[in-house]
Amino acid sequence: MKKRINKNELANIVSSIIRIAIGCMFIYSSLPKIRHPYDFLSSVYSYELVGPKLGMFVAMTLPWLEVIVGVCLVGGVFVSGALLASAAMAAMFTFVLGSAMYHSLNITCGCFGASSTEIVGISTLLRAAIIGLLSLFAYFWVIFQSTARKIPT
Repeated sequence: MKKRINKNELANIVSSIIRIAIGCMFIYSSLPKIRHPYDFLSSVYSYELVGPKLGMFVAMTLPWLEVIVGVCLVGGVFVSGALLASAAMAAMFTFVLGSAMYHSLNITCGCFGASSTEIVGISTLLRAAIIGLLSLFAYFWVIFQSTARKIPT
């Protein structure tokens, strides 16, 4: 007989797939930025949102934050915090991409390193928003599951 998967098991599987996929994406996207920090700094400046000091801070810290969050998501360590950080970063990326579109900046995204030729547009904006929504779904599912385990039945 086949075992049927109930809704909670299916949601756990989907949440795990989302968590691991987002983690891998963050790790993948951070590596070129870490290898070529000045190229990434140039990408940060191209959005015209920050000055020299804040731009340098963003270029130095963001790739490492992406690695840490990605490793936590893939490794299943501090999952709720990593998912929340992932959602926050995705919200920031969505805002930054939206700002570039609003100001009609014809720039490359820089999302996967400076060598990426992807121009900021609706597809990059939607990708960032979807990553944020998926991160929030997985976050709330993890919180729901941890709360459900604490409630005596």
